[in-house]
Amino acid sequence: MITILIVDDDSNIRLLLRDEFCELGFNTITAVDGEEALISFSEEDIDIVILDIRMPKVDGKKVLESIRSVNDEVPIILYTANPFDISDYKKYKNVSMVVKSADLSELKEAVRKYTNV
Repeated sequence: MITILIVDDDSNIRLLLRDEFCELGFNTITAVDGEEALISFSEEDIDIVILDIRMPKVDGKKVLESIRSVNDEVPIILYTANPFDISDYKKYKNVSMVVKSADLSELKEAVRKYTNV
C-alpha cells in the first residue's frame, strides 16, 4: 500500500486530504507542522509527500530541503495557497506544485502521476 505524508497546519485541509486519499486506497500519515513532518518522514516508510509551505516551527521549504538532503527520490507535491513563496522548487528532482483549491482533482492527478495508481 502506498503511504502519503500529508503536512498542513490547517486541520480542516489536513483532515480533508486524509479522508480523500484514504477513500482512494492510500495509507495516510498526517503532520501538523514541518517539525512533525520531518519526524514522521524519518520514522515511517513514506512514498509521497503533500507539503504546505507556510507553517509554524519549520516551513515547507526547509522541510523540502531536509528531505532532499537524505532522499532525492520520494515525490513531493507542494500544496500551497502561496505559490510565489518558493519559486525555485523546480531545481529539485520529483517536486511539483499544486495551488490549493476547493477542487482536489489537480492534486489527486499529481498523486496519481507519481504513484502510477
